[in-house]
Amino acid sequence: MTSPFDVWRLDGRTAFVTGAGGAIGEAVARALADAGAHVHCADIREEAARAVADRVGGTAVALDVSDASAVRTAIDVAATDGNLTIVCNLAGIAGRSQRVIDLDEQAFDAMFAAHFGGVLSGCQAAVPHLRAAGGGAIVNMSSEAIDIAPATIASYAVAKASISALTKILAAEVAGDGIRVNAVAPSFIPSDLSLVRYAGDPEGRERYLDWWRAKSPLGLLCSAEDVAAQILYLVSDAASYVTGQTLRTNGGISMPW
Repeated sequence: MTSPFDVWRLDGRTAFVTGAGGAIGEAVARALADAGAHVHCADIREEAARAVADRVGGTAVALDVSDASAVRTAIDVAATDGNLTIVCNLAGIAGRSQRVIDLDEQAFDAMFAAHFGGVLSGCQAAVPHLRAAGGGAIVNMSSEAIDIAPATIASYAVAKASISALTKILAAEVAGDGIRVNAVAPSFIPSDLSLVRYAGDPEGRERYLDWWRAKSPLGLLCSAEDVAAQILYLVSDAASYVTGQTLRTNGGISMPW
């Protein structure tokens, strides 16, 4: 007997997730594994990748996504079972705050290599394998920064906007191969990393979180699980008619008024 929820199942599929050691990456790895996929967990921190892989019954690989050759090798290995149909390019780095007028080439290049470069390499390495498998889904990590103009994060916002543009272009190029390409653009997500400036300052931390809550019409903060649920949707058959989109998981923060 079939169920309407069967379209969410990923049984027999192999998934490759970069940034799997982070809050969003781990939540995504858990969601995909719970839906039945075998998950290859990639992260620049090998111990973090291995810890997540152990928790979800997957495999781990240490990976610096700014190294295109390493990305290609890691995805080739993940595809050896012939079932690789899901690739989630989620890895990125935090950068120092800089305004446009103060941007230096070194900082911009590092940000662009980790974000846009990592996504580009992941897409380029994934497409031949997904094509050979008869189709599949790629999800790239964008950001709410594509819709707003927060001062001081110019290089990050430009890199993320480029990812959303790349997502649309690639979606058009590979649609005939049965490959869907989408992106997610989440809002700020509380974590030890994103709140490191408030270590030892619980009152300041709460004021900052209240500020983010107030930005959303829902009055809520985004969570890693919120993003993971959207990515599970995008890689599943529930989204079989969805491609070239950037799904804004941001509580309405970027809604036009």
